[in-house]
Amino acid sequence: MDNPWLDLPLADYEGHMALPGIEQAQMLSDLLADAIAQFEPQSIAILGCAGGNGFDRIPESVARVVGVDISPRYIAEVEVRYQDRFKKLELIVGDIQKTEIGFAPVDLIFAGLVLEYVESDKVIARMRSWLNTCGHMVTVLQLPSTTCSQVSSSPYSSLQSLANIMNLVPLHALQHRAEANSLVQLESRTLDSAGGKTFQVQIFSPSQMHAPTYSE
Repeated sequence: MDNPWLDLPLADYEGHMALPGIEQAQMLSDLLADAIAQFEPQSIAILGCAGGNGFDRIPESVARVVGVDISPRYIAEVEVRYQDRFKKLELIVGDIQKTEIGFAPVDLIFAGLVLEYVESDKVIARMRSWLNTCGHMVTVLQLPSTTCSQVSSSPYSSLQSLANIMNLVPLHALQHRAEANSLVQLESRTLDSAGGKTFQVQIFSPSQMHAPTYSE
């Protein structure tokens, strides 16, 4: 079966994510900017980068930026928008579940609303190999809701095609898989969006120098 991400127009996706009342694009951009400010990485990988949401928040001083997405059209647009901004921009088209997709380790991996569309157990193991020894991995997961549909309704009806492949990831499953791959959870917090959905932001690191902390 074809992946619906391959047929979803970027304009529809970006329009949907930026809509007042959804505003998930701004949320993810802010979370990326916060992680960069907190950890000051010299290399960053953004998984499921779409058209480059948040790339404008990455300081030009960052030495290397990696963008990965399954859609060649999305990656082509990232290149048009940001090819002259960074010292080194690596753009990769492919499915992060596939062994042929990979890149040299980075200081920060950002995976915002990505793990819901892949086999998370398989991908977490791969993400560990893409992370430097003292690096950090930031994940953003959508939490279950009794009042909101998994894919928000909007004028962009094409987004409903994603409902068939979206699977929410249990927090305990993500933490267990991360620990199995020698990733320590440093932070965990919930975040409410303008659209009424709740998300979990988690930060992991392979470094044993940090004592894990937990918050709600």
